[in-house]
Amino acid sequence: MRKTKKIKQPSIKRLKKEADRVFSIYIRMRDKGVCFTCGCKKKWQEQQNGHYVSRNYLATRYDEKNCHAQCVSCNVFRHGLLTTYALKLIKRYGGNILQELDTLKNKPIKMTISDYQSLIDLYNSKIKKLNNNT
Repeated sequence: MRKTKKIKQPSIKRLKKEADRVFSIYIRMRDKGVCFTCGCKKKWQEQQNGHYVSRNYLATRYDEKNCHAQCVSCNVFRHGLLTTYALKLIKRYGGNILQELDTLKNKPIKMTISDYQSLIDLYNSKIKKLNNNT
């Protein structure tokens, strides 16, 4: 009698890393490589996915209003240029956005394997749509 191999489920850690990767690609492509804070334009692959509220808060980690393309200079060396980031968020999304993100970041959230897989599928689909529009 032959043993069938069990298909190993991907780990949460691996799925989170993949969700981060595809979400980052989507944000940088969506913003066409233009830094949200200083406005410099580069290839989207040379920019980073900058978060206004830290990635440590899972509830806002994949929030499209919380994330925008940023150059390495603004995102890393200027620590996100948060004052400028905040002013640009208000201009783009309205006066309540900072309160909205602040409230949302403290929302308890538990992501499952299927939640991460759904995120990965969603952003792969959005990336494909952006690729088809170029």
